[in-house]
Amino acid sequence: MIRKLIFTFVLLAFSNCALALSFSYTLELSEKEVQTKIEAKMPFEKKKFFVSVVVSNPKIKLTNGDNKIGINADILVKLPGGIESTGKIFIEGGINYKPKTGEFFFVDPEVKKIEFDKLPEKYNPNVVKVVDVSVKKVLAKTPVYKFKDDDLKHKLAKSTLKSVNIKNGILALELGI
Repeated sequence: MIRKLIFTFVLLAFSNCALALSFSYTLELSEKEVQTKIEAKMPFEKKKFFVSVVVSNPKIKLTNGDNKIGINADILVKLPGGIESTGKIFIEGGINYKPKTGEFFFVDPEVKKIEFDKLPEKYNPNVVKVVDVSVKKVLAKTPVYKFKDDDLKHKLAKSTLKSVNIKNGILALELGI
């Protein structure tokens, strides 16, 4: 009898350990859901070295295979002397997860392409540098998604990010212990 009890206890202990080690949760966000989260953070304006940068009207692009989020957006730059130019910008970056806060952040955003409509060529290199720094600062601090504190699945999933996959316009974030 005692052997059966010990055997049962050991079996339960191992099965609980296996269950705990295999716990995972995949959060799936559609392109539209990511779009809504990013739109809520825009437009944003950043001023640096007398240059004002406004990024607005984001369009999210989730591409299969590269596991990065792309953002096409409008950009407006204002320079001293009343010089203004509008244009288009394409930013791409990955996802980083902060388990303490349960938030996902756009990480390592990189300006892949930027085009201005009427910016004098002599200002282009300096403006591109200011835009790059501004975009990186704002997006790195802006959560793309945050787990809800009142959702049991979300509470359980606040552990570590195992993988990020994009397939068919879905951002799949796998979390687990």
